[in-house]
Amino acid sequence: RGDFSELAVAKSEMTSSSSSSSSPRKHLIYSGTTGIIAAATTPYYGGGMRLFPYARLFPEKLQLRLGRISPLTGFFNIPSIFEGSYREKGERTFGCLDFVGKDFEVEVRSARYDEYVRKRVERKKRRKRGIFGGSGDGGGAGNRGDGSNDEKPKVSKGFPFQHSGESMGVKERFRLRVVQKPVKFVSFLDPRIVVDD
Repeated sequence: RGDFSELAVAKSEMTSSSSSSSSPRKHLIYSGTTGIIAAATTPYYGGGMRLFPYARLFPEKLQLRLGRISPLTGFFNIPSIFEGSYREKGERTFGCLDFVGKDFEVEVRSARYDEYVRKRVERKKRRKRGIFGGSGDGGGAGNRGDGSNDEKPKVSKGFPFQHSGESMGVKERFRLRVVQKPVKFVSFLDPRIVVDD
C-alpha cells in the first residue's frame, strides 16, 4: 500500500552469483493504471520534496514509483507527500507503488489515450476546415469534396517523457537503469573546506 518498497528481483537472483554471465531475466512487476511513473537514485525530487523515500536504501539501486492518487488527494496531502511520509490508507487501493531495482523496462499503453489523440486530431481538422474551408462543406483546400482530408494526420504515439526536468518528447517504451561505473564531475570552483571549531 505504499508503506513499503519491494525489491524488483526474484530471490534466486539475489542469492545466485553464478548468473552474472547470463542476461538478467525479465519479470512483470505491474500492469494497470497510473498517473505518474518516476524513478530516482536520490530521495529528493527538487526543492526538498522527498518523493523517493526508498532511494539510497539499497546500494547501486534506484527507486521506481508509480503514483496512483487523484490530484485532489494529492492536494490535501501536500505536507506528507513533501516530507516523504504519505501512505495510502485504503484497503483496496494502492496510492503509490514503490519498487527498488537496478534495471527497469517500462512500456506505457492506453486505449483511452489513443482515443484522446484521435479526437484531438479530429477537432483540429474541424477547426481547420472552419477557418480555411468556409462553411465546412468539404470544399476547402486539401479536401476532395467528400469530407475526407488528403493528408494523413500526424499522431504522436506515446506519453510525455522528462529526464532531469527536461522534456525528451514522447515515449511508449523506455529503460531505467543504474550506471555501474562511477561518474566523475569537474568543478572549477574553489574547494570548500568545513572547519569545526
